[in-house]
Amino acid sequence: MLEQLELLIRQGRSETEAAATLAVILPGQDELLARVVAFRHEIAEQRRTMAWNNAIFDPEDDGGPWYGGPTSMDVFWPRLRANLEADPSWAAAVPSLDEASTDIVGLLADPHSPTIRTRGLVLGFVQSGKTANFTATIAKAADSGYRLFIVLSGVHNSLRRQTQLRIDEQLVDEFPTRWVGLTDEHRDFGKPVKALPLLASPDLRLIAVVKKNVSRLTNLRDWLREAQKHGGLDSCPIMIIDDEADQASPNAAKDPELDRTRINQRITELLELPRVAYVGYTATPFANVLVNPADESDIYPRSFMYSLPKPATYFGSRELFGQQVSEDEEAESDAAHDMIRIVPTTEAERHATKRLISEGVEVTHELGQAITWFVLATTARRVRSGVAKHSSMLIHTTMRVAPQLAYIDPIRTFVKQLGVDVAAGRTDLLRRRWEEEIAKEPAHRHGVEPVTFDQLEKELLATIDDVKVLADNGLSTDRLVYSDEPATVIAVGGNTLSRGLTLEGLISSYFLRSSNTYDTLLQMGRWFGYRPGYGDLPRIWTTQDLADDFEFLADVEDSLRAEITRYRTMDGATPASLPVRIRLHPKMQATAKVKMNFAVQGEASFSAQRPQTTYFAHRDEKIIAANQKAAASLLTAATAADAVPDRQESRTVLRGVPVSLIRDFIEGYKFHDDSEITSQLVVKYIDGQLKHGALDRWNVVVMGVKNAKRTIPLGLADDSPLISRSKLSLSSTQRRAVIGTLMSKPDRVADLVPAADVRRETPDTELQKLRDDDGRGLLVLYPIDRDSLPKKGADNREPLEAVDHLIGVALCFPTAGSGTEPVNTIQVALTEQSQHETDEMDEYQDTEGSQDEVNLGDR
Repeated sequence: MLEQLELLIRQGRSETEAAATLAVILPGQDELLARVVAFRHEIAEQRRTMAWNNAIFDPEDDGGPWYGGPTSMDVFWPRLRANLEADPSWAAAVPSLDEASTDIVGLLADPHSPTIRTRGLVLGFVQSGKTANFTATIAKAADSGYRLFIVLSGVHNSLRRQTQLRIDEQLVDEFPTRWVGLTDEHRDFGKPVKALPLLASPDLRLIAVVKKNVSRLTNLRDWLREAQKHGGLDSCPIMIIDDEADQASPNAAKDPELDRTRINQRITELLELPRVAYVGYTATPFANVLVNPADESDIYPRSFMYSLPKPATYFGSRELFGQQVSEDEEAESDAAHDMIRIVPTTEAERHATKRLISEGVEVTHELGQAITWFVLATTARRVRSGVAKHSSMLIHTTMRVAPQLAYIDPIRTFVKQLGVDVAAGRTDLLRRRWEEEIAKEPAHRHGVEPVTFDQLEKELLATIDDVKVLADNGLSTDRLVYSDEPATVIAVGGNTLSRGLTLEGLISSYFLRSSNTYDTLLQMGRWFGYRPGYGDLPRIWTTQDLADDFEFLADVEDSLRAEITRYRTMDGATPASLPVRIRLHPKMQATAKVKMNFAVQGEASFSAQRPQTTYFAHRDEKIIAANQKAAASLLTAATAADAVPDRQESRTVLRGVPVSLIRDFIEGYKFHDDSEITSQLVVKYIDGQLKHGALDRWNVVVMGVKNAKRTIPLGLADDSPLISRSKLSLSSTQRRAVIGTLMSKPDRVADLVPAADVRRETPDTELQKLRDDDGRGLLVLYPIDRDSLPKKGADNREPLEAVDHLIGVALCFPTAGSGTEPVNTIQVALTEQSQHETDEMDEYQDTEGSQDEVNLGDR
């Protein structure tokens, strides 16, 4: 009976209508039918509950649970799943893809509802397979009753074409009699046939892949309005997938309460239709979560925010810079990957736009190294696999198209000379370069076989002969298009290669283009993604400042997802009531200033957080001395206030320390300027909690080691043993030492349980519950030996070489009580910066008749 009920629903009936029909077909079965309907509700409720693992959503928005997952009657998803499972590059990812897409469909409104107003947001990772996820989501939604699908695919034709080809291959071409493509590889939304004949058939599914361009969206709007006039949409539920949803879609008008940018206006006009579910996809949702939540006509994700799980084989910013574990706990798999090569400031200045225009382009030293590595690494891939595959290099130094074109000839000359040297047997420098690089990032870390230079040498000329150099921009005639024929390509570009577009087999990146916004910079990092069989080979040439910014953004990404996880545990939390908090950077903005009209300066909430010092002014004697004094003053005062030291094997615990002493210490401690923590933020949060009767007593732990060789006096009866923390090579400079994560897992509850009781696999939630049950805050002091050395084999670290012993600090906060946190802690402040770059894309997006549009419009 359940299958019969589902069949009637799949034919276009609502659940109520299907049940009434079934009651006529099967008279006298009312009790059984009621049980079947209730069972269907139970399955849907369980399915939606499972989405809590990765989402925050409003259970009252757009109706209750309705989707129980794929069934035996589905058509589109089973075929797509089978094809993916048959593809070796996708087979392992299918289970997680299946799970996530089921969650997302379950968060939509029932397609049989008389009105549909879903506004959702899916948060992915850069280059992580978001297209595959929304294709699976479309297939399942189509099986469930959604009939018209609109994919908004960014602002460039190259990305629209790439998305169109994938949709066609995986859905439309598989079911040519069931799917109607309203666009194709060469044709964006122009003037298709009349809508009514297409919308009249309940068995058809319609799909359009549309560039976010005013004229295209106007065509689409008018086409749908014409259908609506004649009632053509009354029985046609629509799903809009907004790919790169933070680009062009948010309202960037100077006065958003009175006006809208034209693309945002067109999107909101589409959302005015009676039955539309909107789901934005992006890896950089900063602009989306800063949309005005009070404007119900806009795209703020009031229905749900869903964080896609990170695929097991994905390589992103966290993998590049290392896992957030302390040096004590760090295993080889946790360590940062030695893949970033620093371009000196003098060379980076040589590639500045003004210099390129006035003096021309040259292949500078590090650019030459990057090109050479591209040839070596591409050849290594061929040796491993036995065949040529797509292999790419990205050069991104300027947004100006003329200088991009000027790179082509010098690079071609460099590659040609490389071929001459190889043909003549002059390969000693290449051998040395290869052997140095494979020692820094060994193949075994990535589960692949090492390749010797002798294996490479005989294949180098074949690779060099295949190298193609091109610029991809609005003026270039030779664009980056991957076909079935393997491409070995060096692509010079700017905006067209900055977002969404996948560079197949990206191995080498020479990246100097800065940005003052998180989203723009993250999206320009095209090197993230999947590297099957060549995970050891990617390299990035960039400046120290840009490397630092990308490392900061790795933390921003983690904290953004942690926000969604944290809100899941809060009663009554919805996207509308608890917008996502975004960490601030001293120089960058989260997104373009015009997209932050509703952002406000917030206070920091440290509820269930573990802020800690990772940056140290290790050469500043005054700061080091001040921090030693602050620690000694705290411990001396704590013992005088009857906090009896509990001396254990490797640490000293003081319990019940008055909050006044904690405040005094935090105000006296000098945090590094680059640190995420400031004394003002922490003290302000503590004072706010004191008003609600929390955090009035603290525990303090002084960490140490057994059998320490050196100690430091810190106000306790016995001198405190010094621990070892070396500095990270990539991030550290003359003015700062960066040690990475300071606190280990056992340290988080060092005042509550023995270290031996906490293992690496102990869940964070279990440790936080111990802190919440205790109710007190924890302050941990780390006396760090100035001569700390890296562990053997830690190639990513260097000796600390501080001028004196450092004092590291970590704090662990219990979860704040309901209603005790500041209410405006989640939106960033506006900063006065140049808008030239951040507004540049908005200007482009609303420009009709651009060169890109003229070249690749209707034909």
